[in-house]
Amino acid sequence: MSEVEQLSDEQRISVLETKVGKNRTVITIVALTMVVVLSVSFTVLILKLLHADEPYVLNSSFAEQQVVIQTLTAEVKQQQLLLEQLSLTYQQSQVATFQRTLIEQEQSYQEFLVALKLGMYDLAKMVQGSRTWLDVYNEKLDDAQNYSIAREKRLKRLPLK
Repeated sequence: MSEVEQLSDEQRISVLETKVGKNRTVITIVALTMVVVLSVSFTVLILKLLHADEPYVLNSSFAEQQVVIQTLTAEVKQQQLLLEQLSLTYQQSQVATFQRTLIEQEQSYQEFLVALKLGMYDLAKMVQGSRTWLDVYNEKLDDAQNYSIAREKRLKRLPLK
């Protein structure tokens, strides 16, 4: 059996094509593995080069900002105290009293208009003849009453802290 079996040309070509296909697959796998290894290596290298050992903010700058924050916090507390004092002063001022007086006056004016309307209705029942004047009169009183209600609402919307 020392003799090598003789293969036909077609068999040799078939064996060679099989080996070439396997070799091509192995070379492709090796090439892809190399590409992946190289890309990972470059990425790690770039990240190491870009990585800075310094913190994002310098410690001295951070300490300065903390001092500024503490100062601003103290100023905010002072402003809040001042605001509370001003609010108390406003409530005790004549402006707040004047506002309440105007609101009460508008309410009184509205009650007067209602009483006036009822009185005119009673008078109209006593007088003979047409009562179209009463409708016109009531419209005018309704307008005055609506204006008074609107003024009262505007007065109530003003801040009374």
